[in-house]
Amino acid sequence: MQDFRHNLTPVEVKKFLKLTEFLTENLLIRFCFKVAQCCPQCGRQEFCLAGAVSLFSSRLDKITHEICACLQCGHRALTTVLTIESL
Repeated sequence: MQDFRHNLTPVEVKKFLKLTEFLTENLLIRFCFKVAQCCPQCGRQEFCLAGAVSLFSSRLDKITHEICACLQCGHRALTTVLTIESL
């Protein structure tokens, strides 16, 4: 947890981790920030953007996945980030 960077309150961190626990089974979350972006489902500003590294990755310093989650309505999405190493 020492490398986990965020701008959330402790309650928001707990809510984010609980909301995304089934998405992040094989991922190590490196950062999570609340951003000034509207949720595509409910339109609220409780939108979090996180970067994660796959535990199967050869390098733990390269972000391999992006997690988007709304703390208000529970909308979540996981995308794979293309890096130069994967091309």
